Amino acid sequence: MCHRVSQQRDWQCKCGYEFGQDVERVRLLLRDQQTNASILLVILLLLEVAAVGGVVYSAVHGFVVYSVWGFVMLTLWTARTTRKLVITRSSLRQLAGRELPKASVHQP
Repeated sequence: MCHRVSQQRDWQCKCGYEFGQDVERVRLLLRDQQTNASILLVILLLLEVAAVGGVVYSAVHGFVVYSVWGFVMLTLWTARTTRKLVITRSSLRQLAGRELPKASVHQP
């Protein structure tokens, strides 16, 4: 789900995913991850717009004070969330072509 490299003997990824889950469970986890990342990205973009608007407003009124670290952290958080969203969408596309095997009953 996170596209990180894991050891072959690991049963769980560092992101919390347990290996060996069925395809439908993974799709559900990815959809939840995509929804959460999308919501967070919208919130972060609104915060960035508000921060830039605040700096512009204060500059127009002759008072410029802003936190460089705040802008850097907000930008990095937005970039990380965007990357997570791109990876999640890529994973969902890869799973889109995979179908679960059809069950068949064999009677003796």
